[in-house]
Amino acid sequence: MDGTNAYLIDWLTMRLPISAQSHPALFARVAAYSGHIVACDSSGEIEWQKRSLDIEALRSDSPGLYWQLTGDGTSDVLVIGASPASLEHGLNVWGSLDVKHCAEVLIRHASKCLQIALPGLDAWQCRRIDVTANYALPDAASVKHALAQLLVSAGARRRPSSHNRGGDTVYWNPGSDLSKGKAYHKGPQVLHLWKKNKLDNLPENVDLLNQVIRLEHTRGAKWFRRLSENGHRWQDLTQERLIELHMEFFTPLVGVGIEVKNMERVHIIQAIMLKNFCSENQARAAFSTYRNIRQDGYEVTKDSMSDRTFFRHQKMLRNAGISDQHLRDAIVIPFPRVRFVLAKPVANWDEIRRAA
Repeated sequence: MDGTNAYLIDWLTMRLPISAQSHPALFARVAAYSGHIVACDSSGEIEWQKRSLDIEALRSDSPGLYWQLTGDGTSDVLVIGASPASLEHGLNVWGSLDVKHCAEVLIRHASKCLQIALPGLDAWQCRRIDVTANYALPDAASVKHALAQLLVSAGARRRPSSHNRGGDTVYWNPGSDLSKGKAYHKGPQVLHLWKKNKLDNLPENVDLLNQVIRLEHTRGAKWFRRLSENGHRWQDLTQERLIELHMEFFTPLVGVGIEVKNMERVHIIQAIMLKNFCSENQARAAFSTYRNIRQDGYEVTKDSMSDRTFFRHQKMLRNAGISDQHLRDAIVIPFPRVRFVLAKPVANWDEIRRAA
């Protein structure tokens, strides 16, 4: 099975500059809603509207499609946002990683909501994309334990925070409009939506979602502006590139599946040399920093050398597969007993069953 099937685009926010001159019929249709967010259900009917300034405050598990007329100082902008998987399938467990397909799903649904034909995807700008992968663990307790480990795994520049409802979600850089991420327990999240009457039905295999930890990575408005400034189009983002972005964000936090407690000292040094193309002496120096962190603590070790050397060694260790989780105090942060491989998300229900 193609590995891209294990990933999905769980949210898109797109925007279309409009005016009474450029899109007269569309502008007339939405002008009265300036400054409001409007939520439409799967049939295109308006469910609610409220005055709000930021559509990006919506969670990626918000059902339906949301649209807003706003301004950027020079013109009015129609903004639409939704989970393509939820629009297509009613639930965002599985979905597509094809950005063009997902964008067209949103445009078609927005046309239904607004009851007017909208321009094709080349006319739109993208301002947010969430790339998500599901990982199967043996049971719900394993997921809880993995989340507890991730809650204390952030490095010096990435600080996670627990969700205020039971700690089932861990966030990194939650306020960033460049790059951010989160990990959460999929089973309780689906049941929460069901209890809030935000789902039409539950999947037959919903109990299997109690074994699933989901990693979600967001690239925001600042990242897309930079992409455009560098001469690239969001429509040309390939599935492979989206997977790379997901891996790039989570590898320093989760690691690549190396269980450090089972590695001999010489194997760690060899891994550092191999992944950093460095000499043995350089690898030994980085390993010495790692050992000092484990013995004396992160902050004590950091204060014992120059920032430049410390962060260079930290980067070398991460490249070798040692996650931020392992670069913390041994007394405070135990080695993980729960392990999932970042490069191997599950792609279907049967793969979740096999993890039990």
